[in-house]
Amino acid sequence: MADRSAGTVQLLLPGKAEFLLVARLATSGVGVRSGLTVDDIEDLKVAVAEACTNVINHAFDDRTPSEQRQITLRMTPGGGEMTVEVEDEGAGFDPEELERSRRNGLDGEGGLGFGLMRELTDSLRIESAPGSGTRVIMVKRATR
Repeated sequence: MADRSAGTVQLLLPGKAEFLLVARLATSGVGVRSGLTVDDIEDLKVAVAEACTNVINHAFDDRTPSEQRQITLRMTPGGGEMTVEVEDEGAGFDPEELERSRRNGLDGEGGLGFGLMRELTDSLRIESAPGSGTRVIMVKRATR
């Protein structure tokens, strides 16, 4: 993971669909600063939007007050690459179970979104456990 002191941009966004555009625009700006190509940035914007959509749709139950439904977005530019973290304090899940479902050809809830993120980035790591929230860490390297 890139050094956070090297210009990391951090946003705290409400967990609402109307703020996906803010996440995409911020990703664009930091992507340019990272030296990513236009196509790289487009891929990363889709991956970030998908990660944020997963938070909106799956991280919180109906009893969670709207002010607690937040997404922390961290973007760190590096020499020809960008690291993005999408984090929530929601219900969490077992990433191992998601991976088992994928290997068995089952379309578990949310599984397609993670597959898309995996295809659009150079590295994807999911840190989560039931009851502990989730952090999705993606790295996109510049194509030349």
